[in-house]
Amino acid sequence: MNRGAVAIVDALGFRGIWGDVAKPSTAVLASLRSIGSAAQKEIGHCSRFLERKSFPDEITKLLKGPFMKVIQLSDTIVVAAGRTQRRRKPWQRHTKAWLEKYNLSAEELEDAVDAWLRYLVCRSVCAILKAAALCDPSLIYRGVVTVGKFAIDETFLLGPAVDEAAELMDLADGPFVWLSPTANRLRHVIHEVEDDPWDNIAVRFRVPLKGGRSLRTHVLNPFVFCSKEERRSVERRIMARLESTKIDVLVKKDNARDLVEAIRRKERLAELAKRSRENRKANASPT
Repeated sequence: MNRGAVAIVDALGFRGIWGDVAKPSTAVLASLRSIGSAAQKEIGHCSRFLERKSFPDEITKLLKGPFMKVIQLSDTIVVAAGRTQRRRKPWQRHTKAWLEKYNLSAEELEDAVDAWLRYLVCRSVCAILKAAALCDPSLIYRGVVTVGKFAIDETFLLGPAVDEAAELMDLADGPFVWLSPTANRLRHVIHEVEDDPWDNIAVRFRVPLKGGRSLRTHVLNPFVFCSKEERRSVERRIMARLESTKIDVLVKKDNARDLVEAIRRKERLAELAKRSRENRKANASPT
């Protein structure tokens, strides 16, 4: 089996979106095609980060046969980033280099590489969430990101990571794509690309679950790659998809508002921290 990260998401409120059964809307198919195209484009972009030249030599020893793949089955989308499992232990000179450069053991660096693959999956899913919200009709997604062993071949998926994702993907009470416990425990310590936006991609949030429970983890940010204009449109469209008089839908809408507010607070704090750094730098500059 491969080792890496898997995300499985599907659309909320997809049932009945076709309208009249006798004359179903073809616009939904156009939305699904647009979402699939956005997914393939982002996968192609992220796959470049798996090229050997993107990593220091020490890391490439752990990236045997890296790959990314997306599968779309109607409104369900699977995004995976993996690598072939090593059969032999790394050489001692490699483990020594890892300790010297990253202060990580061989086992810890294996987790760090898994976290990097998780980053690529989450980045791709964020692009999907944005594209889905901007479609007409728009779609909103719920799902989960897991890390572990899996096998993927065409439309066949199996393995512990897939089992965990299938078990957890529908638990959130709202349009949330969140990190499972296996994915959330990993630290993001490899920063090998200049535009690495991990802190904005995954936002700390207590995810409301069905049955009234909640779990403190990270949720993917649907606005991370949006311009200011796109941000307003994506937020408006997400809320519009949750417009209803049904109690369960209204609860999901309230929960979605809570996430939007959490993202806004994070952005305000980041802006204040940026201004503070700029002021300190300006004050420290010689006149």
